[in-house]
Order: sequence, then C-alpha cells, then structure tokens
Amino acid sequence: MQDFLRSCRYFFGYAFFFSMFVNILQLTFSIYMLQVYDKVLTSYNLSTLAVITIAAVIALVVMALLEWIRSRLLVRAGIEFDHMLSRDVLKLNLQNAGAPAGKPAEQNGNLRDVQSLRNFLGGNAVFAFFDVPWMPIYFALIFILHPSLGMVAVGGGLLVLILGVLTERLTRKRLEAASHLNAHSFNLTGAAMRNASIVRSMGMIGNVTARWGKVNDLIIRLQTRASRSAGLIHAVSKSLRVGLQVLIYAVGAYLTVMHESTAGVMIAASIVMGRALAPIDQAMATYKQSLEARGAYGRLKTLLDAPRPLPAMDLPEPQGELTAENLYFAAGGRPIIKGISFRMPAGQSLAIIGPSAAGKSTLCKLLLNIWEPTSGKVRIDRADMASWDSEKLGPFLGYLPQDVELFSGSVAENIARLGEVDSAKVIKAARMAGVHEMILALPKGYDTQIGDQGAALSGGQRQRIGLARALYGDPRVIVLDEPNSNLDEEGEASLAQAVLHLKQQRTTLILVTHKPNILSIVDNIMMVQDGQIALCGARQEVLAKLAELQKQQREEAAKARLLREALERRKAASPENPDELQSGDGEPEHA
Repeated sequence: MQDFLRSCRYFFGYAFFFSMFVNILQLTFSIYMLQVYDKVLTSYNLSTLAVITIAAVIALVVMALLEWIRSRLLVRAGIEFDHMLSRDVLKLNLQNAGAPAGKPAEQNGNLRDVQSLRNFLGGNAVFAFFDVPWMPIYFALIFILHPSLGMVAVGGGLLVLILGVLTERLTRKRLEAASHLNAHSFNLTGAAMRNASIVRSMGMIGNVTARWGKVNDLIIRLQTRASRSAGLIHAVSKSLRVGLQVLIYAVGAYLTVMHESTAGVMIAASIVMGRALAPIDQAMATYKQSLEARGAYGRLKTLLDAPRPLPAMDLPEPQGELTAENLYFAAGGRPIIKGISFRMPAGQSLAIIGPSAAGKSTLCKLLLNIWEPTSGKVRIDRADMASWDSEKLGPFLGYLPQDVELFSGSVAENIARLGEVDSAKVIKAARMAGVHEMILALPKGYDTQIGDQGAALSGGQRQRIGLARALYGDPRVIVLDEPNSNLDEEGEASLAQAVLHLKQQRTTLILVTHKPNILSIVDNIMMVQDGQIALCGARQEVLAKLAELQKQQREEAAKARLLREALERRKAASPENPDELQSGDGEPEHA
C-alpha cells in the first residue's frame, strides 16, 4: 500500500494544489455580496456592478474548471489504484483460496475492497479531506470581518463537529458488524446458487431461505439502528445549521444597527460560515462510504503488507523426480497427514488407495504445493517445490481434482488452461484423454462455449475435459484425484489408455483410485490410512500383501461370525433348556 501512496503522490499533490485555488475562489460569492451591499447599493453605481459581476462570473468559470480538473485527477488516481492493486489482490486470493483456512467471502471481498476504494477516490467523499485544511482560514476570515461573528461561527462549527464525532461513535460498530454479516450472507447465497440443483431436488429451498433470512434480518436491524441514530443527529445538525444562520444574521444585524459593521459584512459572514462548515456536512453525508473505504484500506493493507516469499531463482526444467520428506499437515487443529515420506524416480507411476477421509486428496494437494505442509518438504528434482516460481513450474504440472470445475469460455480455452490456444497441443491433449471424438460431437467442436463452470456439459464430460487440461503441454508430473469417479465404461477405457501413454512418455504419474484396471498397470501402490502410509511398494508386492490381509480379515470375520452364532444359540437356549448350559462345562457347542 505504501508503494501505491508513493506512486499516487503526483495525483494527490496536484489535487491539493488545485484545491487551494478552488477554496479561494469559493469566496467569490461572499466577496461579491459584500461589494454589492457596501459599494453598489450605497453609491448606485451601475458600472461598479457590471465590473464586479463580470469578475465574479470569470472567477466562477475558473473555479468550475479547477473543480473538473481536480475531479479528473482523483478519478485517475482511482484507476491507477485499481491497475496497481487489483491484479496483485487477485493473485494473492488465488494463492490463499485453496487453503483449508481460506474464507471465500473475505477473499471475494478483497476485490470488492479495491472497487470500494476506487469509487471512494473518484467520488464526492474524498473532496472533504482536501477542503478540511481550509476551515481555519474561513473562520479566521470571519474573525477579520468581526470578532463577534467569528465567535458565533467557531462555536457553531464546534457543535457541528461534536455531532459528527457522535455520529461516528454511535454508528461505526453497527455498520462494521453489518458489513461482516453481509460478507457471510454473500457466501451463503453463493453456495446455495452453486448447489441449486441439490437445494431444489431435496426440498432445501425453505431451509436455505430461512437461514439467509435470519442473517439478512440481523443486517437490517443493525443498519436500521445505525440509520436511526444517524438520522436523529442529522436532523439536529440540520436544525443547528439553520439556527447558526439565524444567529449570525441576528448578530450581524445588531452590529449593523450599532454601526459596528455593515450589512455586506453580515451577508458575507453568513456565506463564509456556510462554506467553512461544508466539509463537515459533506463528511457526515458520506460517512458510510468513508467508513467502508477505511475498512477496505485496512483489509487491503493487511493482505498486501503480509510477508511474501522472495522471488525464486530460475531453475532448469524439471524432469519429474518427486520426493516427500516427513510431511505433516493439520487443519482446524486436527492432524490429517502424519509423517509421510517417499521418493518417486522420474517416469514412475503410483496409485494411492485407502479408505475415505484417510488423507489421500490432502496428500495430492501437498505434493503439488497447493497447500503448504505444516512441516516437511516436497521436492521436485531434489529442489524444494516451495522455492519454485509457481507460474514457471505450473506448465510442468498437471492436476485433476475430485470436483472438476471449468471456466466460462470455449472447450479449447479450457484445455489450454486459459492461455493462448495452441491447436496442435490442444488436440494432442484431447486425443491422449480420449475426448477428441466427444468434443467434435459438440455443436461447435472445440469452439463450443461451455458456460459458467461448464454448466453445458455433463459431469463425465467435464471430468474428461479436465483430464485433457491436466495433460496439456506434456507436463512432467501429473496428479489425478479419483479421475474415474464420473466416467462411464468408455471413459474408463480412455483413462487406462492415457495412463499407458503417460508411462511410455516417462511422465511421473500419481493417481488416487481403487479401480482394478488402473491398479493393474501402475508401477507402485501406496495405501494410506489415517494420514499415514500403511503399505507402499511395487504393484505385485502390495497386491499380494493386500490379498493376504483380505484373507486374514475373511478368516477373522468367519471366526467372529461362528462365535456370535454360538453365543446367540446359547442365549436362545438358556431360558427354555437350562440343562443345556451344563453340557460341555458351559462352553458353546462350536467353541
């Protein structure tokens, strides 16, 4: 943020410079009225009236021109602010969005904060900050006209300022709380819209709207209380302003009657006092916008001033050797990955198996540096993956998550990872994924627009296009998390062919799968249980151990079943045939 402020000193400096002349020219009307009452009306000199009128018109035209220039400067500062920060904010949001502790509402709010500050800089609220330094000069001018009028103006100014501070104290916390709840409401409605099919099919519309309604009602209550307090103070302030005008006219008239002043001075003092109090009135009128801008500035400052990793040194293109060193990962105080270590030579393939919630998907995210491990390291070609520039390493990595989401755009743009579409590479990736024929069957082939999040495609089509995206550009390391969860028989056959092709290309491949047709063609298998490696080794070795374990489990299950049946027979026989309990020394018949 400091860099932005330094780069925008040009705009703010010139805006302040022009504000000086604008505020001087704001005195045009008061000086004009002073001359009219004290010179023209007493001398009946029309030439004097003509001269001062022309001078006043010229001054007002110049003031309007300077106001326009000042406004343009501040609008330009807002645009510069957006250009400087919006891309950085989006990059930081994307880097933080995948973290388990990430808060989507806040991350989306960061971009809204940029927009809020840009609008603030280009709006009327910011003018008050440039006009406030001139308030003492206006009050001093009223003192020069007459000390009594000056005391009335200063006293009134203090009262208006106190009311402004009171407004801030009574409304700030409520408006901030409403702003936080607004973010929560936005997140809730966004989740509901993303899952609209689930909400509609399972009769959840009433529950969702009821939950949203509770949050919205609380927001309305907070905003209503803040508006009620602000409205009361605004009404008092408005009455006070009128009362001050009456009082300054009364004092001015008294001084005129006592021959201590003139009618022109009375009129001029009233106009100057109105101008002196204008920044306070403007600040109160735009207080909500100023409060939002202040909160936005604080949040952006926290985001942008947070420590960032130093720029990474350029490294040679990775070959695909992957190493995990004692990986630990915890989220919400709960350990998920517990000391996983392994090494994969370049070109090897590994299938990860295990029960649900064992940590398989988390491990995939750690291996691609999507999530940062609590401790331990992931290395690619012996270099810590965290030390790589993600933009430079990304083209050498491929990833297919469990929940595939596509971007609004064409099929080709999605496969090309939203970059420049290289037709040859796109078609090659599609053929490897076995999706080329399916894409050609779409209305416009590779140019078909798939809609937001791929809404125009089925789940299986999205997954297969997501696979092509992961294969685009011949990456050296590919991680596929449950790649066949939405595939039909044809899709699974295409996936198996893609795996074989990747093995021939010597691509390092990691898959989370339990499909026998995939397990039969990988080099190694790792079984993860409770965040730890239960089994890991060559395919045949692990499959043999799994078969042995399954045999032992079946035998133990059979023994347990026989024992349970014997106990049930014994329990069933005990009330009717108590003598049976004595046979066999009380042991079950099949024990």
